Amino acid sequence: MSPKHPSEDRNFDDLATRFQNKIYDSMKGRLRLAVLRRDFTEHVALAGMRTLDLGAGQGQWAMEMLQRDASVHLTDVSAEMLAQAQINLAQGNLTNEQRDRASFQQISLQDFAAQKLPPYDLITCHAVLEWLDQPEIFFAAVDPLLQSRGWCSLIFYNVNGLIFKNLLRTNYKKVIAGDFRGSRGGLTPLNPLQPEQVRSWAEKWNYEVICQSGIRVFHDYVLDKKHYEKDPDAVENLELQYSRQSPYHDLGRYIHLLLRKRN
Repeated sequence: MSPKHPSEDRNFDDLATRFQNKIYDSMKGRLRLAVLRRDFTEHVALAGMRTLDLGAGQGQWAMEMLQRDASVHLTDVSAEMLAQAQINLAQGNLTNEQRDRASFQQISLQDFAAQKLPPYDLITCHAVLEWLDQPEIFFAAVDPLLQSRGWCSLIFYNVNGLIFKNLLRTNYKKVIAGDFRGSRGGLTPLNPLQPEQVRSWAEKWNYEVICQSGIRVFHDYVLDKKHYEKDPDAVENLELQYSRQSPYHDLGRYIHLLLRKRN
């Protein structure tokens, strides 16, 4: 009998199509990109940057970085995800010059970090930490890959949002048990994370938090799913408005941390 909770990093070869339909092509994906666009526009000039997209998935954010004239190396442990990223970038709104700035590599985060490579200006790692069996190793693994004063963009699944959603749905036994790790084969991550914990890891490795935003601070809590697509422009504008305001940003289903290496 397989254990309820897996004990290895998650590979999404089996769910690539489901992710495309349910997340990337939905309001959820739109809101994630809206927050990232806002945060990067305010703080990071991407043009000319040499960037590493760890766990690049199907290349949605890589596309944005290429459109802003960065060069992007996309890595993912999933061959299916990376193949879809190549298709998306080939079909996306990019010039030939921008497409030529993209490269692809199927490899795990840990194996990539073990290589001796010239450091990057920016490392992005979006919705990956929570799928690692040991997310606490992230900074030790990637710090040598980032140059002094380089940027790191992290998105991770917020355990506070998971608790709040279970409370709203009266899943009291789950909340009382305090076991929020995902089950084998499901879409709840292996290790939902506390924002304070991730910030403490960043501080230990001498990173400064430049920006923290909640992603989907209210959208996912709408109890009647028929209203998920109601007035998308208003939803996006309100999500952006409240994504940095207390207490709403602490309830985001995901948290975006934009970090800068101090030295």
